[in-house]
Amino acid sequence: MAGNIRGITIDIGGNTQGLDKALQGVNKQTKSLQSELKAVERGLKLDPGNVELVRQKQELLTASISTTSERLQVLKGAQAQVQAQFDSGDLGVEEYRAFQRELETTQGNLNRLQGALGGLDADQSRLGQSTRALG
Repeated sequence: MAGNIRGITIDIGGNTQGLDKALQGVNKQTKSLQSELKAVERGLKLDPGNVELVRQKQELLTASISTTSERLQVLKGAQAQVQAQFDSGDLGVEEYRAFQRELETTQGNLNRLQGALGGLDADQSRLGQSTRALG
């Protein structure tokens, strides 16, 4: 994800580092969560009513939302610095646009994950109502 924002240097908590390095831990965690989520979704295709897989999907979506929110906060925190570097000419147009794309993509991913979690919650509610009706 962050491969296209190399060359942007920011100051976080007194540490000056590349933006791609600042996001490295979050990116690694996000990739791991997405891989696990795909495995759970494959299992749900075979057995859509599996309660354990649904629970795991909910946990993974919640964790993914958390890491994506963290990533978005880092990007938003760096936004003023990136803007200042761009305005002063220290940052090229391509790097600036790549940063803006990264920011918008992360926001879109967060919205998508929140929508997926909301849809899962609605499905669980309908399933619970159906189970109660059968009882």
